[in-house]
Amino acid sequence: MRLIADYLLGVVTVFQEAEGEPFEGKVAVAEVILRRTKRKYMSDGTVAGTVFRRLQFSGMNSDSANRIRSFKIDSSVPVVDECVRAWVEADKGSNLVPGCLHYYNANIVSPPWAEGAEVVAIIGNHTFLRGVK
Repeated sequence: MRLIADYLLGVVTVFQEAEGEPFEGKVAVAEVILRRTKRKYMSDGTVAGTVFRRLQFSGMNSDSANRIRSFKIDSSVPVVDECVRAWVEADKGSNLVPGCLHYYNANIVSPPWAEGAEVVAIIGNHTFLRGVK
């Protein structure tokens, strides 16, 4: 038995990545995590192996100021409940960002790997992409 269930790591990662984003943005982040996990794209096929992969989800990076704070969250905070609902919706098969395996926040970074990729959606501050080389 795993001590920390995949869905809990997923919820924490959605919180880290999309705390201030609209609900749809939280769902879209969850979709990317689940899609990467399912396809074993930059992943070993587990949520843990996906979100802890080096430099993939900024909140899990060792230098993230948000990392420790995010592992102290509890369900009494409304945004945490929203992250749980977003994870559940994505896990049930939502498809807000079809085929997307990447996203970024243009207010923070303009990644060179995003050049030439297809922008599928911009939700809140995140740009969701497919076809990243």
